[in-house]
Amino acid sequence: MPWTKASEIIELLRKRLGLEEEFFTVERVWNKEVGIEGVEIIGYKNGTVFTKTQSSVAVSELTFRKKEIIKKLNQYIGMQKIKNIKVKIEA
Repeated sequence: MPWTKASEIIELLRKRLGLEEEFFTVERVWNKEVGIEGVEIIGYKNGTVFTKTQSSVAVSELTFRKKEIIKKLNQYIGMQKIKNIKVKIEA
């Protein structure tokens, strides 16, 4: 039985989980450039980045900077894929 390359396994898992390459780009850029304390990306689907936080202050900052953040993320992706950012408050 031949060995399967790790990259092939990762690609298969990525497809099965529905994770597009943009998700990984968005997550890297978010961690590097956005820098809103206490906001974590939990998903990406159909142009929407889903986040969560426990802080109402973080929600306010995200709401205030939403257009700027979307623009920055799209610049890194190289196309206008990100249309919205949704935030969920978890207690």
